[in-house]
Amino acid sequence: MRQGRFGRVRVIMELLGLLIVVNTCSAKAIAGDLKAQSFNVLVLDAVSGKPQRKIQVDFFCSDSKRNYLPPEEGDTDDRGILIVPYTCQGDKARINIDAAGKRKEQCGSSEVSATIEEISSKGIISAPDAAGEMHCTTKISSKLKPVPGQITIFVKKPSLWQSIF
Repeated sequence: MRQGRFGRVRVIMELLGLLIVVNTCSAKAIAGDLKAQSFNVLVLDAVSGKPQRKIQVDFFCSDSKRNYLPPEEGDTDDRGILIVPYTCQGDKARINIDAAGKRKEQCGSSEVSATIEEISSKGIISAPDAAGEMHCTTKISSKLKPVPGQITIFVKKPSLWQSIF
């Protein structure tokens, strides 16, 4: 059977495609065995949806090896993002995230707690209307989809009534 010039190119491309698929699968298998070194925390205003800069984010591990250490902290950049290094150890380790600014507070529960597997595989969006210190609107959060490798937290300025209690 004689193949033309384009037939040979197609066979080569199919072989290369097969190699790329094999390499992609092996890369996913290797990546699944490795622990993520860091992840993003995105802080958004619950009312406007705008990224919040200079919001202090506290984070700490809740496993038996590190739960005695004080929380670490960092501030979000102009895009509302803080890159958090993952330093937790142990199989059941969870990282806890808490965000607060000078004039803004975190919506919903006071902390977001997750495993690195949850963060890496599907991402987390905190519920701004969850039971906790401050109830916020879900107008913005309901439009978002989780991003793998990212935790999204909502903050807002407390109303007069909320600031009293």
